[in-house]
Amino acid sequence: MNWSFVLWTVVTGLAVVFIILIFLIVLLTLMGKVFSAKKKTVIQPSKTPLPKPVIIKPAPAPIIDTPRVDELQVIAVIMAAIEAYSGKKVKITDVTKRDENNARSIWGNIGVIESMR
Repeated sequence: MNWSFVLWTVVTGLAVVFIILIFLIVLLTLMGKVFSAKKKTVIQPSKTPLPKPVIIKPAPAPIIDTPRVDELQVIAVIMAAIEAYSGKKVKITDVTKRDENNARSIWGNIGVIESMR
């Protein structure tokens, strides 16, 4: 192995790296001076006082007492809609409440499954 060739290769590589580094430093310094030489306009605040803001209180929302819909009626309406759409007799066998802490719909679950593929 020719150690002089290895030495010259290392020295040449380091020299090229440092020359380009110095060139980039000079280039960025010049660009900073050119772009900061533009005249900066300072907007002076006006001496006239600003008018005081007017605070408007919102009117209270009316309280509407809506009757609570019976859950069995909702189930019956959903079942009737499914029967009307499919044209077949539908029988609901089980109704369970959803856990409030894990309230993701079936479409949300499908989206999670699709994104995890």
